[in-house]
Amino acid sequence: MGIPVDAFTKSELLDVIFRANKDQMHIITVNPEMILAAQNDKEFMEILNTSTINTADGTGLLWAANTQNDSKIISILKLVKLLFKKPTTPLPELIKGSDLILDIAERAAKKGTKIFLLGAQPGVAHKTKHELEKRFPTISIVGTHAGSPSMHEEEKIKDIINDTNPDMLFVAYGAPAQEKWIARNIHKMPTIKVAIGIGGTFDYISGSIKRAPIFLQNLGLEWLYRLTKEPKRWKRIWNAVAVFPYKKISRQ
Repeated sequence: MGIPVDAFTKSELLDVIFRANKDQMHIITVNPEMILAAQNDKEFMEILNTSTINTADGTGLLWAANTQNDSKIISILKLVKLLFKKPTTPLPELIKGSDLILDIAERAAKKGTKIFLLGAQPGVAHKTKHELEKRFPTISIVGTHAGSPSMHEEEKIKDIINDTNPDMLFVAYGAPAQEKWIARNIHKMPTIKVAIGIGGTFDYISGSIKRAPIFLQNLGLEWLYRLTKEPKRWKRIWNAVAVFPYKKISRQ
């Protein structure tokens, strides 16, 4: 559907992230909703095609990659099979943004990497900072700010971030706003080596929203748990579990 996804394991991706030196990296954790949104958003499509790394953050992407050369019938059968086993080729594993951030934080604490947390509702990034400091006592989170992805706030936010000289930036404005914000501003923040849009991850880490039990995550059914907790998300979940597979199969 016109968007590249990189075949990294999480361990490999972490090694790449912490080798970042001179070139700034924009990492996007791509999910099915983002791919659908990009079909009607040229700016977002361009960003997804020019980012440094796109990871597979959604079971549907593992399925889509695994059915690239299959007939429609085989693709449908593999879709049913997802309930029992996730494919590991050509994408080796799912890399969820909410899990990746914790792994980055753990390694950053050991290496002295400085992190700035941007976005979410007022106060949530600050709560996330305290939670991460409890989990990883040596972590260096040099600043937090809520703000908004509005272009009118960009200069102010850029200055706040630059005053703290962070190495990494986590942006929680939701897709595609966070990816567009990073694409417009990363070059204005020269100390940042890695920037990642992380959606609702601050809500999970801070405890504002509870994640699905591990067994549902492993089954690829986290969407079902989220639907029961947040019924207003039904349209996004419908896009991920029904519209995305339909659009993918219809192109074969």
